Amino acid sequence: MKNLTAVFLFAFFLSSLTSCQKEIEDVSITDPVDSTDTPSRLDLLRDSVYLYSEEVYFWNSLLPTYAQFNPRQYTGDDELSTAQNVMSAIRALQPLDRYSFVTTKEGSDGLQTGASKDLGFFIEPASVDEADPVDSDSIHWFVSYVYDQSTAGQAGIKRGWYISKINGTSIGYDDPSIDILNEVFFGTTESASFEFTKPDGSTATANLSKTSFTANSVLHHSVISAGGKKVGYFVFNQFFGQTSRNELAEVFTDFQSAGINELVVDLRYNPGGATATQDTLANLIAPLSANSQKMYTYQFNDSLQANNFPLLKNKFGWGNGSFSQANNTVNFEKAGNLNLSRVFVIVGSGSASASELLVNNLKPYMDVKLIGDTTYGKPVGFFGIDIFDYSIYPISFRTINSAGNADYYDGFAPDKLSPDGVNKDWGDVEEPCLYYALKYITTGSFRLRNTLDDNKVARQMKTQQLFKPVMQNLGKNKFSGMFIERK
Repeated sequence: MKNLTAVFLFAFFLSSLTSCQKEIEDVSITDPVDSTDTPSRLDLLRDSVYLYSEEVYFWNSLLPTYAQFNPRQYTGDDELSTAQNVMSAIRALQPLDRYSFVTTKEGSDGLQTGASKDLGFFIEPASVDEADPVDSDSIHWFVSYVYDQSTAGQAGIKRGWYISKINGTSIGYDDPSIDILNEVFFGTTESASFEFTKPDGSTATANLSKTSFTANSVLHHSVISAGGKKVGYFVFNQFFGQTSRNELAEVFTDFQSAGINELVVDLRYNPGGATATQDTLANLIAPLSANSQKMYTYQFNDSLQANNFPLLKNKFGWGNGSFSQANNTVNFEKAGNLNLSRVFVIVGSGSASASELLVNNLKPYMDVKLIGDTTYGKPVGFFGIDIFDYSIYPISFRTINSAGNADYYDGFAPDKLSPDGVNKDWGDVEEPCLYYALKYITTGSFRLRNTLDDNKVARQMKTQQLFKPVMQNLGKNKFSGMFIERK
């Protein structure tokens, strides 16, 4: 069975990139090599990846000297791949670092705004067959989410549908189908005709094109009645910049007007993003008692804390103390009038970085119930450094919550393990993760009715685990991270 290739990996990497960054202008570094030859642009690019990383990398004590590392030994097909190979060599020095990367300035800018150019929806393999083992003929490529302003969103494509045909060719879980998906989603193809099958068995066709659009962070929000409670439920897909904060303000205004007294936050696909947007969401969710209390602290490497950062001083004009913990502690500033004692958070292996930061920050102040699957495990972040036409993102800090918890590299395990009901649309109360949240709100327990139901969930989780390697590869296209916004 062919795995989804690097073509899948790269395209969404650019469109959904997420990180931790402050702005730095084009590079101005003296050639560190004792030579009368004028260094080439490529030499300066390679040198800059190393020298800036030497200054800001969270684990910079692991880096060998410039002469030992020799960044100019690394090559690629072009400038970008060359810079990426230098960063990969740095990343290889620290097994915990699955995250440092290099991208284009255009890709980096998309972190702030949600700007994207693609078909505007994402897919994942799943089966609704309850047989064990699963018949491969029952595995389909389901729509997991759709962005409103994309051609898919404008055509009315919904989560829960699956792709049955592309350009008249049937699509299944096989090598020829994956070749077609790679070409249509991430190849040179600009448009294609899709046939989708809906949950009721009917079909819908749509001609979809790759267009530029701004992705919405909130994919769905609604108020659900359960057990005499008004439950606010919303799906938050990415921590972009101000656009995300505007969306959150609208959602919580609606929730407050509706008088909700329970909250379910769906972060199952959220790879992270702007820490300032995490701050906004945490302030909206946290109880009144958290106001003015410590939320978290950024911790940088010893060199930065000791004010030894000449390159950054030259680029930014940052002064001594810029990286001290005293100057990098965030306190709660309670927003809105919700005063909840608990919150339910739906998570999965794609929930990372700023999503995990939210969970970690809220845990000391309220009861946080996690439903779904274990999160990604990324307690560190970065700030972007612009070099020529590129931006580098070496891991630059970790975050520590008010209880001192920081190193959750293995992710957060759920209180209730639950499959992702990708065959159900957002807000469907029979979708397993949402179902469990509502069940707990109604009964005070996650326990199902009988052993048969427990066995059914176990089979669904077993099937979901079979697809995890494919989804992890797909998830590499949606880089997991958190970033300090550019000012």
